Amino acid sequence: MFDSVLENIFFKMAVVVMVVFCVMTLFSTNAKAEKLREENEKLEALIEDYNEQIMSIENDLKAPIDDDYIIRIARRRLNMRLPEEIVFVTNVPNK
Repeated sequence: MFDSVLENIFFKMAVVVMVVFCVMTLFSTNAKAEKLREENEKLEALIEDYNEQIMSIENDLKAPIDDDYIIRIARRRLNMRLPEEIVFVTNVPNK
């Protein structure tokens, strides 16, 4: 009689331990999945930015090399301005 009670208690304890283990594993897996989703969203946004940069560069390469093209590239890459333009200098840092 005492042996069956001990076996019953052991079985119940084993089931409780197994349930606790499963619940902890579920929460841990859920937390990891959420972290991976957030990282995936950041990487997708980064890919979108890179795709926009690629499109801009491809458009620049397709453009004919004329005066407007040279002025645009000189402004963007060399930070040059035309002589008749007024340039304002501030202490605000660029992004």
